[in-house]
Amino acid sequence: MPVASRIAAVDFARGLVLVAMTIDHLPGNLLEHFTPRNFALSDSAEAFVFLSGLSIGLVYYRRTLTAGLAPVARSCLKRAGRLYGVHILTTAGALAIFAAAYWLGGFNDALIAPHGRAVVFHEPLRGAIGVALLSHQLGYFNILPLYVALMALAPLVLALARFSPTAALTAALGAYGAVKWLGFDLPNWPEPGGWFFNPLAWQLVFTLGVLSGVRWSEKPPRRSALVQVLCLGLTAAGALIVTDGFGFLPGLRDHAYAALDVGKQNLGAARLVNFLALAYLLATTPLLGALARTAPGQAIQSLGRRSLTVFAVSSLLCALGQAGAGVLTGAVDDRMAHGIEFGYTLASIGALIVLASWMECRISLRGAAQSVSRWLLRRPPQSALAQ
Repeated sequence: MPVASRIAAVDFARGLVLVAMTIDHLPGNLLEHFTPRNFALSDSAEAFVFLSGLSIGLVYYRRTLTAGLAPVARSCLKRAGRLYGVHILTTAGALAIFAAAYWLGGFNDALIAPHGRAVVFHEPLRGAIGVALLSHQLGYFNILPLYVALMALAPLVLALARFSPTAALTAALGAYGAVKWLGFDLPNWPEPGGWFFNPLAWQLVFTLGVLSGVRWSEKPPRRSALVQVLCLGLTAAGALIVTDGFGFLPGLRDHAYAALDVGKQNLGAARLVNFLALAYLLATTPLLGALARTAPGQAIQSLGRRSLTVFAVSSLLCALGQAGAGVLTGAVDDRMAHGIEFGYTLASIGALIVLASWMECRISLRGAAQSVSRWLLRRPPQSALAQ
């Protein structure tokens, strides 16, 4: 598969992840029962981080070989700064949405207390400083801080990968082991605890993505029937656990979760293995590439290509949906509430596709205008043609 086709498949996969995250961040809608987290030990977060690393490996690694590490490091740090700015803006937007809902909903504390919002509303100065330092993160607004940290780390990962992929993987496993055995984490403030996504653990998924991108830029992963069967078994086992054996083994999930390392904060080992098995299956079959070439696949790809803007708008739409659901609680019956939530979820996904398509159209028109301008500038004047 050519590199361009692989990048199209990555954009498609990223677009699917953004759709799944939008659905999962609007609790109560019918579609949330069909997202990947209902059938696997892992969820969209692993895919989001892995695909970010994969893109870094595909796009930036060759640049480190041709242009050197310094310009690539500057690009990564510039991207980290942009991610930080988007995180601050979306967090501020979410707080404004919930503040408005609090006022419209008759000053219902349930709208401003959950998911870390209480400290910002009750202790604004401490809360604002915590948000600015990334040491206080609202619920549903905690993956961009992780991505900021990982993008800042990306130059080191690329440097190690350039020296030796084995060295990069060893360093990532060492940091992951330090989290598991020594409890390393980045602390929260002003509230206690650590980051919801511990970067010292989640860097392993990111590094695996970078190394996969480095390898994939040269050739696709080697298909092994034995490994595929093993990964299929692991994927099926995850689905059986999460669904309680599709309803036939009640209590299986609880027992398995008590025995396995499936925590999200420190990237449970069972989550990681389950995700990697699924990722290998998808990477060694033509499924993603075939779906990406369809008409709906092209629309999903546009989401993936404009992922940061789409994610930011999705986050605000989800905050608006959550706040709206809180205001409507008790005002309408459950059936109508579920209908409104379902309709709002579909409308949000549609709005994201329209947004991404509009952005792509603007870029295409700008490119066409630049091409025409260059052609006109190169064209001889009419007086010269007459002579």
